Amino acid sequence: MRLVFWLFLLLNLAFFYWQYSQPRQAEPPLLQSETLPAGVERLVLLRERGLGSPSQVPSVPVATPSPPAAARVEMPPPVQANSRPEGGAETEPQFEPPSPIVMSCFTLGPFKDESDAGRMYKALRALDITPEQRLSERRELKGYWVYLPPLKSYADAQRKVQALQEKGLDDMYVMGKGKMKNAISLGIFSRKSTATKRFNQVRRLDAATMMKPRYRVTKEKWLDLSVDSAQTETIASIAALADSQPGIELVQREACK
Repeated sequence: MRLVFWLFLLLNLAFFYWQYSQPRQAEPPLLQSETLPAGVERLVLLRERGLGSPSQVPSVPVATPSPPAAARVEMPPPVQANSRPEGGAETEPQFEPPSPIVMSCFTLGPFKDESDAGRMYKALRALDITPEQRLSERRELKGYWVYLPPLKSYADAQRKVQALQEKGLDDMYVMGKGKMKNAISLGIFSRKSTATKRFNQVRRLDAATMMKPRYRVTKEKWLDLSVDSAQTETIASIAALADSQPGIELVQREACK
């Protein structure tokens, strides 16, 4: 055994001697030099610059090469179904607004009889029209009054009447109540010419004689209604109803109330 041990030891020593006695071949470089594109600097190691450690190397900005511009083809943007203008508001389809309804306003009357107004109201309702009833007062001339203004007392008025009778004047009486109490009435006349003649007759005897018109206030009923101007047939029917009653007029108003 001891002989075998020494034999292996001698063989190992002879192998190591033979390995280190052979000449060494130059090792190929780890990095193969490659052809760099234009504008790109070759990477230089620190030891190739003769610098000892990285701390001794000043910071040098490395220019990043810009890749060659590739040819690009501009494509039009896709067309969307609901496109919006620059303002952001979505465009909506335009619709023409309907034509505005123009109303025509009328009034029917005057009705002095309640029954006549009721019949006309029912006839208008049959035309699908709902009129509004309106009451008004109309002042009409009743005549002319010739008189002497009120005196201080009834006795003074009686003495004035006797003095005028002595001068040939008649048809007089003293007012006994109201605002014209103790006034002397000289007559009420329907015609202005007749009243003026009486006024001139008494005025020659008494300068205080006066004449004024008298009015009578009557209440009347009207039916106000409004109809679409395009319904010409309905308006013609209303006019025919107004013509069927004597004294009833169809008057168009300027504005509906």
